[in-house]
Amino acid sequence: MKTRAAWLLVAALLLLLLWGLASIYRLRIARGDLFPEYSSLRADPLGARALHDAARLLPDREVERWTRRFSRLEAGRGDLVLVLGLQRNLPREDWEALDRAAIAGASVVVAWRAEAAGANDGPRAREVREDPWTERPAPLLREGPRERQREAEPASGEDRAEARERRRREAAERDEREGELRRSDNATYPPPRYAHPHELRLGYRLARRELITREADPDAVRAEAAPSTWPEELPRWRSDLFFITREDAGWRPLYRRGGDIVMMSRERGAGRLTLLADSFPLSNEAAQRERATELLADLLGDARRVVFVETHLGVETELGVAALARRYGLGGAALTALLLALLWIWRRASPLAPVPPEEEELRISIAPTAGLEALLRRSVPPAKLHAACLEAWLPTASASDRRRVQELPPAPETAADPVAAHRATRRALSKKHLS
Repeated sequence: MKTRAAWLLVAALLLLLLWGLASIYRLRIARGDLFPEYSSLRADPLGARALHDAARLLPDREVERWTRRFSRLEAGRGDLVLVLGLQRNLPREDWEALDRAAIAGASVVVAWRAEAAGANDGPRAREVREDPWTERPAPLLREGPRERQREAEPASGEDRAEARERRRREAAERDEREGELRRSDNATYPPPRYAHPHELRLGYRLARRELITREADPDAVRAEAAPSTWPEELPRWRSDLFFITREDAGWRPLYRRGGDIVMMSRERGAGRLTLLADSFPLSNEAAQRERATELLADLLGDARRVVFVETHLGVETELGVAALARRYGLGGAALTALLLALLWIWRRASPLAPVPPEEEELRISIAPTAGLEALLRRSVPPAKLHAACLEAWLPTASASDRRRVQELPPAPETAADPVAAHRATRRALSKKHLS
């Protein structure tokens, strides 16, 4: 009984531990701080769950989170695609997916994560302004999923092979420097001097400098092209990122900070593309403290489907058997199959019939003739048992006993029954003593 009570106590403590861990995990999931900043799954000030839940409350709206690859993004007319908390840049394939969605008629909103200017950002920004549309001269250019080599023109005094090797070495050094900046404590690093392919295609450049030099200067001020119903100023704008636009690209400035564009929009195909240099206006903290209701209402517009993209934040899932089963409502069938498997294992491990109680002591009793009986059963058939006994007895019997046994008349019943033959022989031998 003591052992059983100890096991029950251990089981109760284990259940209590599991319940505590599940409660802590549930609280962490509810707060959302396990997810990256500006994720729609995050409910603290750094997330965007308030905007997600508010969009779900609107009538006739379908709100979803996109956690699959950018290349599989499905959006078209009447859809709103939100890409929040973007840190630096997206791969070329992802920008192409967003561009396809905008051309198909979707409204695409891309907001970067706030970055503070560094010591050398001023000279770099001036270099970008002087020649913002110079393409990156790296020898490695991404063409879809593969990387192809571009041969550089040789300089004076070197052949084509030497020029190709020099450009490859310069690209490796540049990538190493950018990698060191990524691994540093300050995760931000200056935008590149050269334009990316999507920047050349869309006609804008992303740069960074110290936009506000005096504390009295306003944060983000509404531009002339912005709707008059929008707030004149977006407070708590802390990003030093800004945009440089090409005149013929059709960009419309919406907000400026320090004279530079920090929010802009343009038509793209049948849809619209809106860029923000700071994701704060769309965050939970802004919804609580500095909510720009008119701005959010115009961004949401009359979109029937709102897609919060989570892939670029690292929240990505791949469709598998379990996801397909949940999508097509096969969860009950899977649970039933699991229950049947557990019942089968239980049936194999423990029989359903009650087991008879065992005796405390195991008693073994062996008869003295057990060995002889076992030997006879293995070597002498039952029909020949009487003949074998006579054969063993005759050499030691007297002449009169042998004569009496041999004179016994044959009986049909004794031929197949050794017991009856043995009794008949005993009766014949016992008559000698009576006479």
